[in-house]
Amino acid sequence: MRIRWRLWLFILLLLFAIVGLGTFGVKNFLFYSQETEKPDRIKVVEGQLTFLALPHYIALTQGFYREQNLEVETAVTNTPPEEQLNLKGQGDVFLGNLCQTVFTRPLGTGADLVAFGALAQKEGAFLLSRKDDQKFSWENVKKKIILGDAPDTQSNIILEEALRQNNLALQHHVIIVQNLPSNLKEGAFQAGVAHYLQMPQPFAYQIQENQLGKIAIFLGDAVAPIPSLVILAPESYLKQHSKECQKLVNGLCKGLLWLDYHKPEEATRVVASYFPELDKKTLTAIIKQYKELGMWGKNPLIAEEHYEHLKAYVSRAGELTNPVKFSDGVNNKLAKKAAKTVKYIPPEQQKEKTWWEKVKSLDFK
Repeated sequence: MRIRWRLWLFILLLLFAIVGLGTFGVKNFLFYSQETEKPDRIKVVEGQLTFLALPHYIALTQGFYREQNLEVETAVTNTPPEEQLNLKGQGDVFLGNLCQTVFTRPLGTGADLVAFGALAQKEGAFLLSRKDDQKFSWENVKKKIILGDAPDTQSNIILEEALRQNNLALQHHVIIVQNLPSNLKEGAFQAGVAHYLQMPQPFAYQIQENQLGKIAIFLGDAVAPIPSLVILAPESYLKQHSKECQKLVNGLCKGLLWLDYHKPEEATRVVASYFPELDKKTLTAIIKQYKELGMWGKNPLIAEEHYEHLKAYVSRAGELTNPVKFSDGVNNKLAKKAAKTVKYIPPEQQKEKTWWEKVKSLDFK
């Protein structure tokens, strides 16, 4: 009886060994008999580093593009604004806003660049007041001066729309200084010029921390949502490189989901290398503020309603030189697919594969 029991045990162990060695052999045969697929490549050009592009930076650092077998090179262009949209020799796709890339381009330009994914859904600028000012109300802005941005910039167009919606006539009830270079605005405000200052992050936060002014209102909440930062490419590139663009949008979608799930402190750790001039406290505070204000969505779809909001604002500001229809300026096909198929499962929720699942997938890591 004991001999028979030992015989069965020996046979059972032998079978396990054969299955294990066989699986290992099959796995190695498949691995070494096939060439590793070369990754696709794509170059993303940015007009400037911006907090609005956080989902893109997260996708880069967390390897979400690499998961798609896509190598992404990203670079900030040094060319003048009027030349940035000529991607030839610079890159494949462009990160920017629709005001710059579509609506305020010369008449008849059409949709040279087509938006195929959204990164942010609100304008990121703030209106700052003097530190000793009373609680903010639009009524208090009447007969005041604002240090703003150039007339055709998205930030200025949103500011003008906010004033208009609160029955404040530009250059009548309110004066906006629009010809002061951005790098001189903070110094002018500190010297006593104007009553309000329009600034993006991180400058708005730093001015408040240094007690040179205080944040009065977030301009992104003063109007309806808009596609404030999008990724664009020539229509011909989208057609010829749809596979690469789909991978890019998939990675971007996962970056949005990651940002939605994780705390600001975790996001700070991941994107700190993109903002080396900022300490962790400042970076965390800004990310926390933008998350609470609903800056980022959960997918890269460009809502037609948001597109039409922005187009109407540009028109009312008198800057709409290139009135492109939504169907011509946006291609949501790739973003729709990403929204349906891309999932983000946090590490703590991921289940380890069973032995049988590892056998089926030939994964024994």
